[in-house]
Amino acid sequence: MNVLPLLMIAVLAVGFWFFVVRPAKARQQAQISVINRLAVGDRVMTTAGLFGTITDIADTDVGLEIADGVVVRYVREAIAKTIESAPTIDSSSIEAAQGSDLPESIELPSDSAAFDATRQK
Repeated sequence: MNVLPLLMIAVLAVGFWFFVVRPAKARQQAQISVINRLAVGDRVMTTAGLFGTITDIADTDVGLEIADGVVVRYVREAIAKTIESAPTIDSSSIEAAQGSDLPESIELPSDSAAFDATRQK
């Protein structure tokens, strides 16, 4: 009896498990971890791409504030990931940027002769 066909099937089954099932299980565990670590005040993104801040958490759903005073309900499993809050810009950094030595305006030639001269080089 030839064992080679059975060996090939076994190798394919192990390869399928290693390249498909194992990574899918790891992604599922990571998603469960994200859902279990949700807390009020976290900025999150849903699976639909909606960004919001968690205002309250129930057993099966969460309240997301997507705009000032606008709270929507989402099931916990619809939360794709938590988002780190962006750094805030204070007025001192804006004033420092405005006081930089950049010119107020740039003077451009009135005709295209200067552009043509640089193109011919």
